[in-house]
Amino acid sequence: MKQKKRAAALSLTLGMLAGLSACDSKQGDASLSYRWGNVAIGGGGYVTGITYNPTEEGLMYARTDMGGAYRWKSGDNQWVCITDHLGGVNSDSWNLNGVESLATDPVEPNRVYMSCGTYMGQPGAILCSDDYGNNWKQVDIGVTFGANNSGRGAGERMMVDPKHNSTVYLGTRSDGLWRSKDYGANWEQVSSFPVKGNYSQEGISMGILWVEFDPVSGDIYVCAAMKDGQCIYTSSDQGESWEALPANEKGMYPTQAGISSNGYLYLSYSDTCGPNTSCKNGKVYRWSLADKKYEDITPQVGDNHYGGYGGVSIDAKDPDTVVVSSLCFWDGKGENLYRTTDGGKTWKALYDESGSHYQMDVTDAQWLNWGREQPQTGWWVSDIEINPFNSDEVTYGTGATVYTTVNMTALDSGGDVTIKFNAYGLEENAVFKMVSPPHADGSTPQLYSIMGDLTGFSHMDVNVRPDDAHFMKEGVPQDVDCAWLNPNVAAYTSDNGKMPVRITLDGGKTWNACTALGTGGTSGTVALSANGSTMLWAPNSTKAETYVSNDNGKTWYVANGLGFQPKMAADKVNPSKIYAACGGQVFASEDGGFNFAPTGALVSDTTTLYTVDGREGHVWALSGSIIMFSQDGGKTFENLKNFNARAMGFGAPKNAGDYPVLYAMGSSDNVNGIFRSADQGKTWQRINDDKHQFGNITPYISGDGSVYGKVYFATNGRGIVMGDIAE
Repeated sequence: MKQKKRAAALSLTLGMLAGLSACDSKQGDASLSYRWGNVAIGGGGYVTGITYNPTEEGLMYARTDMGGAYRWKSGDNQWVCITDHLGGVNSDSWNLNGVESLATDPVEPNRVYMSCGTYMGQPGAILCSDDYGNNWKQVDIGVTFGANNSGRGAGERMMVDPKHNSTVYLGTRSDGLWRSKDYGANWEQVSSFPVKGNYSQEGISMGILWVEFDPVSGDIYVCAAMKDGQCIYTSSDQGESWEALPANEKGMYPTQAGISSNGYLYLSYSDTCGPNTSCKNGKVYRWSLADKKYEDITPQVGDNHYGGYGGVSIDAKDPDTVVVSSLCFWDGKGENLYRTTDGGKTWKALYDESGSHYQMDVTDAQWLNWGREQPQTGWWVSDIEINPFNSDEVTYGTGATVYTTVNMTALDSGGDVTIKFNAYGLEENAVFKMVSPPHADGSTPQLYSIMGDLTGFSHMDVNVRPDDAHFMKEGVPQDVDCAWLNPNVAAYTSDNGKMPVRITLDGGKTWNACTALGTGGTSGTVALSANGSTMLWAPNSTKAETYVSNDNGKTWYVANGLGFQPKMAADKVNPSKIYAACGGQVFASEDGGFNFAPTGALVSDTTTLYTVDGREGHVWALSGSIIMFSQDGGKTFENLKNFNARAMGFGAPKNAGDYPVLYAMGSSDNVNGIFRSADQGKTWQRINDDKHQFGNITPYISGDGSVYGKVYFATNGRGIVMGDIAE
């Protein structure tokens, strides 16, 4: 029986990232408009899919595993996020920020569809747009998706029928094949499709891996992850009946495919669906639609290939020209790309037994050198696409960024291929914390940041992607701080057991490992006094003391008077004063952190402390959702009763000498969002709106140390979002 589910479509309007956010004046004295963007890094996360529109030149989409989707359109000259209406502060729709599949309409290029859901088991949804992703309709069919689960590089699982473009097919992980016949408004399960897939990785079903259409006949081909090798089914009657292709390569799975106009189905196989479970073996095949036979066309170029094969793309200008990528080939050079111009009889590659035939150009994101003379081509290349209007341009996503070739056809004549960084505007980092000290002449950093996968960066200019020297690289970090009056001095903690604390004395250009104590604790929190003369470290262990150093981490002493794992904050005016909260009490030090005494104030066990530029003894606290402030060094606190906060921070005031601006995530008058207060929390202004929610928000926010109105906040997948007052 067909399962059919109708859903009332929820209209959602998406403003572009560069758009303006009008604020609600009810929360403050005046309304502000904000212009939103990102701190420039240049990727940072896994770009799982690239999709060119075959009809409109210059139109391309990228999907990510947990950071939304992006559009590149002629005239934009950068990627524009098209999912920022999802998620937000205190939102339960954060899971939709992972995009498992994306389909662009080959007949009406303005139409685009996505299946959204970061993790299986969490609510998922289908999004449909008829204006390039500027506005969306959300349709819920009770199916979950796994954009950040194992097998997320397969696809595309969603595809528009080029002969009947009102029909869209969708492959799911656990619920088989679905179809809409009215541009995504309503969906039904295709009950005639015989399998759902029986192969799982890490406890997650791989399900339907991709949907493809024969560009000549319009026949449908659908692949399910089946352990017996009988994975591919075809229909010539618009999905009413299905015929199985013969089983092929039992124990391998064709995660990517393409059908040429001269009658071949090209398939890239791996012995897992990647990328979490690394592939150890793989093949490339083509299936003749006329002869109904498989042919093994696995590239043999002498590159010592191991692992599987990821992306496969057919040149729209020449059906015998195909490009495939390796997958989980952990060669020192990175993944290899292979190109054939004779349907797979012979191949040429970026590197082979005769040497390398490519050059990487990461001039605009030099951190991608990753300490090497020649940056890698990337890893986890699950998808690779040839521009249908330009055979030289091949774009692919990696685990860290996006690359595009400038001259892929140079392989034909034995020349070198230039591969350029191409993640302009696309930011996908899981950010933990940022610190923005005062900065004026470019001699000190504007921002320190820590994050997952990449460790973190020191930004001399937040609008410029960092060079390799200002890329931290080492360890999974937990905390970062800088000396407010000497901001070239900063420190961060990480999970590196031998080097859990690193310090810089030159603004993040070099990081020196501090002496390890062998306490059994790593990571933890760190605080630097206002001038950097002392540094405190509280390891992430309930058995480790808090330590203080006055020689940049060469020698450590026990900080007397504190319990385990305190939250610390240095006074931003007086280098001798350090504050801490632990065990439900507030403590203060008058000697740079060597000795602490309780102030008498009682707070919750989870309290975090903040200090304020230019105000000695002013201590703010976030205790649960309550903002508290003290003007006497933490002895007494007053509560703000008009705001429920998840995070707070401070930024430069409008006029020199004024009190710093307070920024917060949370709710005021039952409205959730990003807020600011220029009067120490007496009134609040919301500065984002429903078009600018930014996905899965991480509870950390900070103003800029020198630029009035500039604010940064952390996300789990959308990088460091940056806002400025619109002029």
